[in-house]
Amino acid sequence: MTNNSLAIQGVVFDLDNTLLDFMKMKEFAVKSAIKGMIEAGLSVDEKQAYDDIIHIYGEFGWENQKVFNVFLEQTIQKVDNKFLAAGIVAYRRAREANLMVYPNVNRTLMALAKKGIKLAVVSDAPSREAWMRIYYLNLYHFF
Repeated sequence: MTNNSLAIQGVVFDLDNTLLDFMKMKEFAVKSAIKGMIEAGLSVDEKQAYDDIIHIYGEFGWENQKVFNVFLEQTIQKVDNKFLAAGIVAYRRAREANLMVYPNVNRTLMALAKKGIKLAVVSDAPSREAWMRIYYLNLYHFF
């Protein structure tokens, strides 16, 4: 065996909670969504609402797009589109504001790429959602 055959030729990274802090982003986004719904007139306890929504995510999946619908149905027995829209808009704004890579991720990826090491990313997130995060964070050129 030559030394070249032992060299690292590629690295596979997990996306969420490895390259970016998904859970921090999710926490800020959910809390913002709750505040948005409260500002729109929904009468709920913020902490209880947060716990309820996190429980719903745990039950239906972290990428589920209908979590706020389920939350409203459980909380006020219907989906009020005023509250739903307020929550979704606040969620999306907070998600974008808090979606960032961990420190040194860009520098590490750049150093590996410059050495000719092939880079790949895996995720248990739906493909579209993973690629949205990769593009939003400007990481697409590495993978």
